[in-house]
Amino acid sequence: MVVFLIVAGIMVLALATALLSDFSKLKDVFRHLALSPLVLALFSTGGAYLASALSFRALFKMTSYRVSFPKFFSIMFISDTINIIVSSGGMSSIANRAFLLKHEKVPYSVTIPLSLAQNMIFNLVLSCVCFGALLFLHGHPEFTGGPKQALVLVFMAGLLLVMGAMLMIFLHRAFRRWVLRQILRAGHWISHKILRKKKDPRSLVVIRAKLESTVALLHKGRVYLLLVFFWIALDWCLMPLTFYFCFHAVGVDLPLGLLLVGFAVMFISSNVNPVPAGLGVSESLVALTFKNMGVGFEQSLVAALIYRLVFFLLPLAISTAL
Repeated sequence: MVVFLIVAGIMVLALATALLSDFSKLKDVFRHLALSPLVLALFSTGGAYLASALSFRALFKMTSYRVSFPKFFSIMFISDTINIIVSSGGMSSIANRAFLLKHEKVPYSVTIPLSLAQNMIFNLVLSCVCFGALLFLHGHPEFTGGPKQALVLVFMAGLLLVMGAMLMIFLHRAFRRWVLRQILRAGHWISHKILRKKKDPRSLVVIRAKLESTVALLHKGRVYLLLVFFWIALDWCLMPLTFYFCFHAVGVDLPLGLLLVGFAVMFISSNVNPVPAGLGVSESLVALTFKNMGVGFEQSLVAALIYRLVFFLLPLAISTAL
């Protein structure tokens, strides 16, 4: 199934290239690649993965468990790259991290709630990045007036609601308990009605208590929480910076707004996609988006392919070796 999806993604890329690109221009872009931005892209990629590991490390320090940093970083690195293969909004990364830390005597009851907290902060910062991209689109001539601008405004309102809900879940106990109760009820209904499995209601009480204790722990460790925000914000700065260097390598200097738009398209389509890491699909979408905004299709396609190699494929090869 995975092989079939990869082939489908490559076919999408091949079709987009055949229909929308000029092969002579494509070869010319490859011929004039600049090497120094590629080296900088590799450094910023390494920094992004390190910042991701340090963000969870800051949360992990609030517990009584200790794992040496080299071992901890390798677990985080493997988990983050596994999430590339199985695009699941970060859930596969959380599951893999919990499994590997279990071998270091860290129980699931510690790893999973902390991972969910980190994932929420990660998505909160992602929402801010996407909001910046939507602000740029809102003022772009291609999206001024008509249904396109209305759609951008709808997305902006939706993002504000999501960001508000995430903050309410963390800060307001009654709202958090209500949301958790609805999620657990939905899970119980799916388990009972669809999967035909019976669950002990007491287990739901235990899950709720563990999540509440994790949130209470986070509220107490506000300094560590600020550190988590810092590392995740740095991670989100380094990922688009890698994207910028990949475009710089093909001779395109992206302004901040266009950089945020392209990166948001690349990242979201890579993570919310049945094709592993959106292979072929994400590159085509980025090139098509930039083509409509005045950037050459061939340059955008090559830059997106370089980003794929630097940020996804090379780390995945190292993770496989680890």
